[in-house]
Amino acid sequence: MHRKSVTHPLLLILLVLLATLATTPARADYDPGVTWLERVDELHVNADATHVKTTQLLLRIDNEAAVEENAERRIHYSSSLETLEVIEAWTVTPDGRKLVVAPDRMRTMESTDEGRPDFDDQKVRVVIFPSVTQGARLHLRYRITVHKPYFTGHMSWSRHYPPGSRFEDARVHVSHDPAIALRVGTREVAGGRVAALATDTSGTVRYAFAFRQPVAHPPEEGRVEFEDFAPFVHVTSFADRAAQAAAYQAGARPQAEPTPQIRALAAELTAGAATDREKVQRLYQWVSRHIRYVALNIDVGGFVPRPAQAILENRYGDCKDHVVLLEALLRAVGIESSPALVNSGAAMKLPELAISTPFNHVIVHVTGLDLYLDSTARFAPMGTLPDAVMDKPVLLTASGQVARTPRTTAQTNRTHTRVWMELAADGGVRGRSVASMHGAEQVDWRSSQYDNIGARQDDLVKSYLKRYGETGRGRIEAGDPLDLGSAWEMRAHFELDPVVNLPGPSAMTIPVGVAPGILRGITTTSRPPGRRFDRYCLSRQHREEIELRLPPQVRITRIPADTRFQRGTLRYSASYRRTGQVVTITREFAVDRPSHTCNAGDDADWTVFLRVLQRDLRGQVFLR
Repeated sequence: MHRKSVTHPLLLILLVLLATLATTPARADYDPGVTWLERVDELHVNADATHVKTTQLLLRIDNEAAVEENAERRIHYSSSLETLEVIEAWTVTPDGRKLVVAPDRMRTMESTDEGRPDFDDQKVRVVIFPSVTQGARLHLRYRITVHKPYFTGHMSWSRHYPPGSRFEDARVHVSHDPAIALRVGTREVAGGRVAALATDTSGTVRYAFAFRQPVAHPPEEGRVEFEDFAPFVHVTSFADRAAQAAAYQAGARPQAEPTPQIRALAAELTAGAATDREKVQRLYQWVSRHIRYVALNIDVGGFVPRPAQAILENRYGDCKDHVVLLEALLRAVGIESSPALVNSGAAMKLPELAISTPFNHVIVHVTGLDLYLDSTARFAPMGTLPDAVMDKPVLLTASGQVARTPRTTAQTNRTHTRVWMELAADGGVRGRSVASMHGAEQVDWRSSQYDNIGARQDDLVKSYLKRYGETGRGRIEAGDPLDLGSAWEMRAHFELDPVVNLPGPSAMTIPVGVAPGILRGITTTSRPPGRRFDRYCLSRQHREEIELRLPPQVRITRIPADTRFQRGTLRYSASYRRTGQVVTITREFAVDRPSHTCNAGDDADWTVFLRVLQRDLRGQVFLR
């Protein structure tokens, strides 16, 4: 049995009071709109890991804007693994009337997202409260019985208290049969082991926890997932991550056995390949291109993939299905790999206890090459991951080891733009551009180009120009975004409507044209003042070279001054050179962070950098 040390309740109250006094004036303008007057979670775990979760909620509506969002409560559950019972629900109006939710105001719906093909057994019970106005209190009590755990003999559960919510009274009661060993851990939540109740069966083990959070904090742009820092109660039957990995492997490993058809395909795809790396590349690219993503979450299918042969025949599957097929193909040519459980989001840490969160995705780790592959990211060349799964802790289920995916670096995650422009006598511009993307940067650009296939060039060009207030016409040319074996490059030709008044005297800023406009885009970013929580961030590098040729009758009287900036992990430089009627601009930006987590100090550096960059991009070429 595992218990984490807890703060003495009196000290905890004092700390909360001090935090409230310190933060309330600075955050007085933020109102989440609701207050959790009561949130009680009761969890009982049986010897076979089946369990019952009873939740009681009392929510007060504090402002009119919160009515629409909170007048309905949605309860999600798996119809094949769980049974839901809504025990009671009512509204207490501001004048004290109790209005019970009628049975016909509780509807069960399919939990589907029509934006993509999903197949699951998830249901949603929607409870529609009557007469919800500012000041109303909503009461709801329901019970979910888990009669079939995802992993035989195992369960995990968590309750987090996010910073954006006010909790006046939050409690967690955990009990379990002594025949199952549970580990229970907390952060900033008071409580621990308590005596069993008189009504408990003999030997029942019981815990009780209490939490208050009177001050809510506003959302912060780019913040890491609140699971990384928020107070919590965690419960799990897994002794450690190795046990969790073994449970996953028990269901997934048998599904990754190569069939004769898989062996034949693997042999065909790798014929003539000289190295294991080349074999991996061919197999990865085939799965990435030919197996489309379809979410499948039926019964234990949320964690157990389908057989590799079925995926090959149907040509679709979700992340764990992609992994199983790629595993089988690799195994067919003698290359071992492992599923790697990971978070595809902004969670940067693993909790101490082996609970299922924050894992929500699985990728492949090729053991001999120490190489991570995500074939569901169909625009990521081998050796490149989408940034959402970079610098993340992973659980390698074949070995039970915890590892970490590579982080982005300025050397690998880079872009390079070259633009040639010629100013016409009427102030218009003719130009062309070439942009190349490397590392994680290319994944989004490939995806964007794929989405643009078939789009009218005129509409596409106008949307590019509109970003920064330019108008004109042009054409964009790019390679096949699904050709992962080729470097990614985009080319464009364009004509801009007049950007400067000629004849002068006049002055012009440097146009963007039909080009990525990466630096111009950076100038539109900002960081919230008074950041409290870490944010998710990347390393990257960008270089742009611009050649602006002016008509012979135009005299250049002044060009912008060079700029140099370095602070923390940020570097920026801009140089301006004139040779006859040609002005050459070279700008370089780089940020090389030690990790994908940044703090308020990094924000301060970024704010200073933005002022420098914005000033530089406002620089003008003066003409007569």
